[in-house]
Amino acid sequence: MTDDERQTLNQTLDALERLMRMFQAERLIYLACAIVSFGLLIYAGVLMFSTGTVKPDQFGLFFGAGGLITVAGGRVVLFLNRAFNLVEDIIRGLAGLPNRAA
Repeated sequence: MTDDERQTLNQTLDALERLMRMFQAERLIYLACAIVSFGLLIYAGVLMFSTGTVKPDQFGLFFGAGGLITVAGGRVVLFLNRAFNLVEDIIRGLAGLPNRAA
């Protein structure tokens, strides 16, 4: 690996690290949302089994908590996927391989 390639790789990793730090608060918020929604799922399950019946408000808890987990997890996965695709494209370029789109 040449010095220019090393410099490009180091700059890319530095930029990725700054990007991860910049969106750390967002990821923590999504993590908190996922934890709260998991708690709602547990609460809805306990209500369902303790009463022995299923009520419409319990379905609301299930669907609401499930949707919140999906949104929070999906946003974190989308962000990390884009960040690592950027690194992959740069490494492929340095290695002389075609881009993923090719």
